[in-house]
Amino acid sequence: MRISSAIAIAACLSFWFAADAAAQFPTATPEQQQAGARVVEVRFGLEELVLQRGDTVDLQTVLVDADGNTVFGAIATVFAQGVSPTFSPLTGPSVQLYGSEPGEGQVRMIVMVPDDQDQGGFFGRRGAKEIGRLPVRVLDWAAARIDIAEPRYTAYVGTSIRMSGQVMTDHGTKHSTAAITWRSSDSSIAWVTEGGIVTALSPGTLTVSANTENDVSADYSLRVAANPVRSLSITPMSMSTRTGDVVPFTVVASDEGGRPVTDVSVDLSVAGLDVTGAFVYSDGTFVAEEAGAFRVVASVSGVATAAVVEVTERDQSDPVERIAHGARAEVSTSDLWVFEGLDGRDYAYTGTHARGGGERMFVWDVTEPADLRLLDSVVVNARVVNDVKVSDDASWAIITREGASDRRNGIVVLDLSDPAHPSILSELTDNLTAGIHNVWIEGDIVYAVNDGTNAMNIIDMSDPSNPRHAGRWELRPGESNKSLHDVWAEDGYAYLSYWDDGLVILDIGAGTHGGTPTEPAFVSQISYPAGNTHVAWRDRDYVFLGDEISTPDGMRGYIHVVDVSDIDNPVEVAKYDLPEAGAHNIWVEDETLYIAYYQGGLRVVDVSGTLRGDLYRQGREIGRFRTSAAEGEGVVPNSPMAWGPQPHKGFVFVSDMNSGLWVMRHGRPR
Repeated sequence: MRISSAIAIAACLSFWFAADAAAQFPTATPEQQQAGARVVEVRFGLEELVLQRGDTVDLQTVLVDADGNTVFGAIATVFAQGVSPTFSPLTGPSVQLYGSEPGEGQVRMIVMVPDDQDQGGFFGRRGAKEIGRLPVRVLDWAAARIDIAEPRYTAYVGTSIRMSGQVMTDHGTKHSTAAITWRSSDSSIAWVTEGGIVTALSPGTLTVSANTENDVSADYSLRVAANPVRSLSITPMSMSTRTGDVVPFTVVASDEGGRPVTDVSVDLSVAGLDVTGAFVYSDGTFVAEEAGAFRVVASVSGVATAAVVEVTERDQSDPVERIAHGARAEVSTSDLWVFEGLDGRDYAYTGTHARGGGERMFVWDVTEPADLRLLDSVVVNARVVNDVKVSDDASWAIITREGASDRRNGIVVLDLSDPAHPSILSELTDNLTAGIHNVWIEGDIVYAVNDGTNAMNIIDMSDPSNPRHAGRWELRPGESNKSLHDVWAEDGYAYLSYWDDGLVILDIGAGTHGGTPTEPAFVSQISYPAGNTHVAWRDRDYVFLGDEISTPDGMRGYIHVVDVSDIDNPVEVAKYDLPEAGAHNIWVEDETLYIAYYQGGLRVVDVSGTLRGDLYRQGREIGRFRTSAAEGEGVVPNSPMAWGPQPHKGFVFVSDMNSGLWVMRHGRPR
């Protein structure tokens, strides 16, 4: 779990890099812990820190006790919430902050105290108490130019087109916040709104000007032509469908001779005859969130045509039946993997998070899902066993380590010849000491997320007893303002969740861009303003992206649906947004999306057919289950915190941070 921000921290001594806030802290003597126990707050001397991207500032800090006196001798550490969470020990009154990328975030100060005096610890880490926060704003580099894009359509009289452009900084990057305002040189030829909508009024040529901050501007010469459209047709003229099902309409504009006019902007609108809640998009696709009758209207400068759509309610969701609960009340649960072992029996392996230990992987026999049995566990030196993956032939597995006391994290390979009692076969820690957050197994290759470098390490597992480094890929090599969180691969492509940089797609053997499993080639990238791309999964021509955001009201973020039918130009087309909770890990199987939705529990979503718009409001959710443990059956009772889902042999398995392993059954409506 990571939290978006815009700063990195540097100190005069060493660094602690970690994938989770509980993973690494400086050591403190009993005397230093006692001094830390007296600290009640940190004073920064300002209410907000504002700095320019690329600048470094010295932040002054003072630790004080309940009487307002300065406390000396305590060991404090600073945690910068951002794309590469960094811990830095403080040995003096100041710490250097570097504006790595534009945005908003915060600095959190933690002081080391005795284990019994931390009031629950910081992110589950005993002996660490938070004593203050400071908001931080990093401003982007100065605007230097505006690149105006060619309009998609010809500006015919009576039509409206949109102008667009990008503000570039003096460092050659896209400006993160600068807005463009537009104006027309001749309002008798065309009106132009400040947002760039051009309405053509009469034939002629005008200049459209774009302006932004720092007195930067650019001009575009736009020609307005006479409108040739004399007729419109739309097909189909009528249609019956369900809420959430996408109807494609085809609109053809023709001139006086009946010839198609393909470069004209057609206005599309939808009106409910007896209800609201439907949308028509610029490509002619229609989708409704509510049942009723709707009219889809296409028009060009007074020429119009229409179609009628009758929409019925989507099938009601089926209940999710609880089958069993493997409660864990002593430690937080992280990832899971369910599989059939070499002995023909079914197993679930679950990792553990920092709260309560985090050094263990549990082994469950789930052959009879109603009769879960905890058989064994594997203990490693770690504060977080974040990820668990099993090879295709179920002969070996990998667990990832973060926060090892000796800082030798990396991966641990397990021998599954006896899957009920796996044993450690080998380890790989070289160049992976900062920790591995997630991995994906693709044949004999493992793609690993390196916490320290935010690169994807490629590991050759042809001999599981001797894993070897085979390659590496990273976005913007040499730059630190990035964060790789997850990787998923299939059919020759890898899908990297690069947090604020969004989804990055690589060719790892697909044959389209020259990549190989050990020498990936860049394919494309898509990001969105909210940032925090956490996890990706492809099904058919869609990639489902989980977007994780931490807020004072708990976890938020939703599922973005990206169309990759044109792999070089991914486009976001839909979403599933549960308002009261935040998305975590996902699994897609048989056109069904399973989401571990943190405090929202398990959510099951129908993702069949074409996807557009808000799937939640369209009624595509077909099942839910609140993974909430009773008192004594979880680390935190009555508080769902679903981590990961996986369907297996007709059942759905879900790990929950607060309560352990759950088994459910869901009958998907046909």
